[in-house]
Amino acid sequence: MTYMTSSAASAPLASGGIAAGFAGILGAISNHFRVRRSMNELRALSPESLRDIGIERSEIERVVQFGRVGY
Repeated sequence: MTYMTSSAASAPLASGGIAAGFAGILGAISNHFRVRRSMNELRALSPESLRDIGIERSEIERVVQFGRVGY
């Protein structure tokens, strides 16, 4: 007998178990800290250094999250 009634709550169980759901959560947390660390490192650079690598300060968040697509 199961007490889970929400399809959202049972999604991790249906797609590979609790371990898969836990791994997904850990992956999301890891990605969050990777993005945060990268943005902090780029924000610490001087305008000249940012220009050398080809980005403007206003582009830091987009570049970290989505890469240099289209350049």
